Amino acid sequence: MMNDTQFTLLRHGLPEQSGCLLGRTNPPLTAKGWQQMEHSSASLNFDVIICSPLIRCQAYAQHLAKNHDCELIVDDAWQELDFGHWDGNSIANLWEDPQQGYGKYWHAPFLHTPPNGESTSDLLNRITMSIECLSHDYRGKRLLIVSHSGVMRMALAWLLNSNQDGNPHLSRVQLEHAALLHFSTYIDDEDTLWPQLQGLINPSVCLNSLVDK
Repeated sequence: MMNDTQFTLLRHGLPEQSGCLLGRTNPPLTAKGWQQMEHSSASLNFDVIICSPLIRCQAYAQHLAKNHDCELIVDDAWQELDFGHWDGNSIANLWEDPQQGYGKYWHAPFLHTPPNGESTSDLLNRITMSIECLSHDYRGKRLLIVSHSGVMRMALAWLLNSNQDGNPHLSRVQLEHAALLHFSTYIDDEDTLWPQLQGLINPSVCLNSLVDK
């Protein structure tokens, strides 16, 4: 429909410190990470770019906006979950130390919050509020949002109306660096928002399909 808002979420490429829990920790992309994002974004069409303020998203978003001469909005709503005291720590080390409580969080993220960090419910709320605002403000537009794995997983859980039980958005979804999530939103005459999932694309799946052919 003409007033559908088209959303494409692009996960950042491989960053430095990739073996660590990167929430608000702010390393740049590696050279491979830039290549991954260039490959995933090469055929995308968009009117506006929105990005997380973290450098692993913002640096490439600025590059893309300049090349396409389009508007760039840096928006805190699309930054990664704040992992508090865990942020920047090795994921392997967090798993190995039961006293950290990371295992409990992983298995039930809606019930457990990272120490001094952000709750999963708060992450869900800020993402869905932004989607609703963007759907009203950019009706009929194509939005590219450069963001993070945790954000994209939560958006996917919302699209599928997942109940807040367990961790299916974490354990059941493969989401690679530079993955793409496509969905649209439609606002009806009663101002009700209707989202529709259109696709999740992992770069390795696309590459394997090309090789198979």
